[in-house]
Amino acid sequence: MPKVEKKKPVITDEIATSSKDLDIFFGWINRLENPDPTLRTEAKGKGLKLYDEVDRDPHAGSVLQTRYLAVVGKEWDVIPAESSKLKAESTDQKIADFVKQTLKATNFEQAIQEILQAILYGFYVAEVIWKVKDGAIAISKIRSKHPRRFSFTQDRALRLLTPQNMIDGEELPERKFIQFTYGSSDNPYGKGLGQKLWWPVWFKKHGIKFWLVFLEKFGMPTAVGKYPPGTDPDQQQKLLDAIDALQNETGVKIPDTMAIDLLEASRTGKVTYETICEYMDKQISKAVLGQTLTTEVGAKGSYAASKTHDEVRHDVLEADASLLCELLNETLIPWIVDYNFPLVTDYPTFVIRTEEEKDLKPLAERDEILVSKIGLPAGRKYFYDTYGIPEPEEGEEIVSAQRSVVSSQQGQEFADLPRRSPAKAGGRFSKEQQAIEGLIDASLGKSNKAMTGLTGPVKKIVNEAKSLEEIRDKLFQSYSEMDPADLEDLIARAMYVAELYGRAAIAEQQKNIRQG
Repeated sequence: MPKVEKKKPVITDEIATSSKDLDIFFGWINRLENPDPTLRTEAKGKGLKLYDEVDRDPHAGSVLQTRYLAVVGKEWDVIPAESSKLKAESTDQKIADFVKQTLKATNFEQAIQEILQAILYGFYVAEVIWKVKDGAIAISKIRSKHPRRFSFTQDRALRLLTPQNMIDGEELPERKFIQFTYGSSDNPYGKGLGQKLWWPVWFKKHGIKFWLVFLEKFGMPTAVGKYPPGTDPDQQQKLLDAIDALQNETGVKIPDTMAIDLLEASRTGKVTYETICEYMDKQISKAVLGQTLTTEVGAKGSYAASKTHDEVRHDVLEADASLLCELLNETLIPWIVDYNFPLVTDYPTFVIRTEEEKDLKPLAERDEILVSKIGLPAGRKYFYDTYGIPEPEEGEEIVSAQRSVVSSQQGQEFADLPRRSPAKAGGRFSKEQQAIEGLIDASLGKSNKAMTGLTGPVKKIVNEAKSLEEIRDKLFQSYSEMDPADLEDLIARAMYVAELYGRAAIAEQQKNIRQG
């Protein structure tokens, strides 16, 4: 008999816990130490405050702010849960609208900008200040807290360091603090860009210091005093005082037995202080934005290269937005729902729209050809989704452009008539009508003269016909020599005229056919 292997049990516990990490100090305290190598060697007791100096650097602070604001400046939305029960759709929308209004009523954009500082520090914390308003649990404020004030236990639980508990920290309540960790899922302290940015900022700061010394030394000639042998020490001191006076005075006086020469500094080659500062700025730009051309324009470059760099920056934006959405969908969004809608299991989703705006003109021209000229059936939902236009709700006032009319005399008459109702899906003529309606939309923009020439025979056929089939047959008989494409366009115009003249009998005939 073949050997039957036993089903192996699923191990749900974490094996490689932080307490088993040999690189982390563990023993007499019950907290997890930050393994950041830069902090361990350079902080000197400052902890994460060390990276405040990175943020104070003009260039580093600028590119970091650019990265934060790129996310904050994008449109965001709360999408209803995709419930499998149709009857729950209205409830899902109600919950999503409530969450969205709750976020809009607080300092949400500011909170996003501040919590994104986890990119620099490795992690960042924001405290949610709840309030009761009109019987609902809302948010009064979302206040960011500097990460230096927090630590983590061996189980990665967030703790608040206080004067009363500076080692282990105080335990924090649930659904109160949002913790955004960047760069590492294993280390709750994260892996912020401060580890990479500290050294370019440090080198640039000291480079500028030496640069200023250089400018002071080589920007002004060195004065050299000469005195004859045996000169009295008091006279020597007067000569030195005269040399010092050259720094601030326009002239000095010395005995004719002494002399002052100005020694000009000579140096060949390129001054390197400015070069090293520019180099460090480029390294900072690469570390934060992934590229340099969107922040520094060099002597050489190309449009293609700049486009590539901008695409890299957009990739960074999408990644930051995705991480932030993931955080909020695991914390703040469920908290709001649980407090206000008990027993809900399908939560709405917070999204940030980072897709670039499309040029819709070529797409619109293509759709016009496919639908109006070729007659390809297309659903209404496609157009609303493709062009980002919300579909009007039932009973909502419709705003549309003034259409061309058959003739100037009939313009007001036609404009006052009700608009065409879209063909219902599943109807006997739905596909044909969708194609015809598309042709009507295109034909309305044509000249009034051509339309005027068609109204006579078309109106007569429409008035005498009792069904759409009869209109079609009579048009084929009356215009048998017409090109098929032109005849198809004519049929579309006929449908429009039929609508304008309110053929109730035809509408009733359609209804009967569809119901049959």
